[in-house]
Amino acid sequence: MKILHRLINKINKIILPIEYCAICLCSCESQICNDCYNSLIKQTPATKCWKCQIIKSPNEITCKNCIENNFVFDKLVTAFDYISPLNHILHKVKYENNLHYINLLSTLFYKRIIQQVTHLPDVIITIPLHPNKQNLRGFNQVDELSNIFLKNHPAINKIIANRVKETTSQATLNRYSRITNMHGAFQIDENLSNKSIAIIDDVVTSGSTVNEMARSCKKLGANKVEVWCLMRAQN
Repeated sequence: MKILHRLINKINKIILPIEYCAICLCSCESQICNDCYNSLIKQTPATKCWKCQIIKSPNEITCKNCIENNFVFDKLVTAFDYISPLNHILHKVKYENNLHYINLLSTLFYKRIIQQVTHLPDVIITIPLHPNKQNLRGFNQVDELSNIFLKNHPAINKIIANRVKETTSQATLNRYSRITNMHGAFQIDENLSNKSIAIIDDVVTSGSTVNEMARSCKKLGANKVEVWCLMRAQN
């Protein structure tokens, strides 16, 4: 299925070689024009927690969200807030198998993250799908997101994590249920002693999924764990 989707995308590029902006549909040399890119990065200024990137009150000294969720990762770095039209484009990739847009999202992810990080990690770990879900979808969009980063920085090692627990969709659960739902969901068969890790996910909402992965990394000896995501939801 995955091979078929890639073949269709390649054929489309041969038949329709002209690129169009995925947002405004104007003709351009890439999948996003300069005007639309600039509008995406001009997000509404807000005071955010340095660690979890949730908007907080300017008078809020200690982040309540971090305390309530007991985050074990060291820092979250996000390319964008969960905003339109990026959320709709990601939906097309994940649920309509429209891989034509994955290069756009991967490029945007790389451009925004590389501007914010001060040190590259030793290891990248992408959030895996359960095998049943991966077989159904045919691909893992988070693996695709990381491709440009790994191509540009081949010294970074990518480690495969396994999703050993078939969890309920996080979107249907409240905060407490999301935490318990993810408990014990991942397995990593590597020694991460004294390694710096970047966990990559497409969307972080409550943070339960990436926090569980971070907990697994810390148990295996990782000394620093950051979370890098394409979009951070603010609710």
